[in-house]
Amino acid sequence: MDLRTYNDNNFDVKIIVGNGRDTKEFKAHSTTLRSRSLYFQRALSERWNNKEHGYCVFTKPNIYPSTFEIILNYINTEKVILQTTGQNSLNLLAASDELELLKLTEYIQDHLIKNHSSWLFSNFVVSLNFVCCSDMSLERDDLEFEEKDIWDYLIKWGITNSKKLLDQNISNWFEEDITNWSDDQFSTLKETISQCIPLIRYYHIPKSYIDEQIKKYRLDSSTFIKHKTFKRGSSRLLSNKNKSIISSWIDHKDDDYYNNITDPYKFKLLLRGSRDGFDINTFHKLCDFQGPTIIILKIKTTNELICGYNPTNWAKFTNAIEYYSGYYRLKEIIYSNKTSNSFIFSFTNPSNPILSRIVTRNNNMAIWSDKNHGPCFGTSDLCMESNRWTSIRADYYCRITNLKKFTVEEYEVLALEKFNSSATLNRIQESIFYYLVKILNFI
Repeated sequence: MDLRTYNDNNFDVKIIVGNGRDTKEFKAHSTTLRSRSLYFQRALSERWNNKEHGYCVFTKPNIYPSTFEIILNYINTEKVILQTTGQNSLNLLAASDELELLKLTEYIQDHLIKNHSSWLFSNFVVSLNFVCCSDMSLERDDLEFEEKDIWDYLIKWGITNSKKLLDQNISNWFEEDITNWSDDQFSTLKETISQCIPLIRYYHIPKSYIDEQIKKYRLDSSTFIKHKTFKRGSSRLLSNKNKSIISSWIDHKDDDYYNNITDPYKFKLLLRGSRDGFDINTFHKLCDFQGPTIIILKIKTTNELICGYNPTNWAKFTNAIEYYSGYYRLKEIIYSNKTSNSFIFSFTNPSNPILSRIVTRNNNMAIWSDKNHGPCFGTSDLCMESNRWTSIRADYYCRITNLKKFTVEEYEVLALEKFNSSATLNRIQESIFYYLVKILNFI
């Protein structure tokens, strides 16, 4: 017997889904619902003695009828065909999670990963119709969004969830000039997002952005002092977006950058000047023979952010055999690596980063170091000498700063490791579906 026909003729459960004009009544049989859904197992047991005209009635205004039609078809047949957009798949994932359809939830997760990962990255937090803010999600150090973007999303979420604000019937709160807000409106928004405010990592947000876009919401000045403690392995100088651009350049994707989801590299902090020291010996002690590395410098006088990528190794020296007075002996010489894949770059202007690759004919001097020098790119393109740095164009295509000699306020060395495809998939699942499934609820 076809289960859909069986439900139409013998149903004992009514499920009304949708809201307003987009509302539809579905008919189902309690036995089928119990067998597939943990949610209905509990709910039907609780309501069985409270029937309306012999029927158990459920209302689900937060689920679209088109979404529930797919859900009910799955409950009846254990089959589902997902030929749908990222948004519709996400709606289906949220509904499936709410109704505790475990197998379907897992299936939709895989579908989203394989078919809509880019859409998820672009639209995850912006989909305010169902994304729920959670201090647990903001506390995660692997959150894959820029901190200032998280703030913007938090404000939008706060407005969407502040009934007093929405009751003002303003057509578009997100474009509203907040200089016209009343004290009560500011207080309402602050109360809504109060648990999340201390969890924003303000040290990752430019001071100009804090002054122009955050302080206008009348937060206590102490908010910006109570910074979260850094993870040992995190970078203070590079944002997630910066890292994705670097990864793209490494793989010669100069015009088609990775995003935080598709980035195949992991960055591990080896050295931070303010923590470990700025001297050459410390560099060699912590960074020699660590494989591919990124050097990041923040220039003291200008706050410029300039960097270099070494795809090989660093070392204090290498040995060569020389003939001297009738004997062969080992001699320490400059450690250098011939490579065509190194590059130096600047993130001083975030909207227009500068990339300078090694000139092919000069690749024998692409990378070098010795006991008197730290990391050096080219003869003098970017070189650490004692506690000072030099940047004079010689072997790379273009300059990355107009300064020839300078000191740094901070510098970091990061090691790189490439994920294998399985690890990348696991990382994507952890970073996306932690939010989409574990903390996802309809507003």
